[in-house]
Amino acid sequence: MFGIMKTVSEVTSKEIKTIIDKDTHIVGNINGDGSLRVDGTVDGDITLEGCVFIGESGRVNGTITADELTISGVVDGNVIISNRLSIYADGQLTGDINAGSLSVEVGGHFNGYCNMSPAFA
Repeated sequence: MFGIMKTVSEVTSKEIKTIIDKDTHIVGNINGDGSLRVDGTVDGDITLEGCVFIGESGRVNGTITADELTISGVVDGNVIISNRLSIYADGQLTGDINAGSLSVEVGGHFNGYCNMSPAFA
């Protein structure tokens, strides 16, 4: 959006500690720190001290708690993001948001309630 937002594919491998490939399906919760890219499917909650990137083929069915979240795929669940939540043109989020800031590109979809409060900023 106006050249400010990095596409998920532009994120370098140095920035990502863990990648869930498009042919991978995880059932269970993921906890940790660092950054995570999801190109496959996760059926469970993600709690991360770091950034979560949902690629175009990625899908998460569960709650995501992280410092930052970028969605180009599909998230079906609530998100609690202490800093920035970005939904790109191909991204879809169905669930409630608690975030410090929110940006949605033209074409991105969000269905739920949004709470942006100073406690999250």
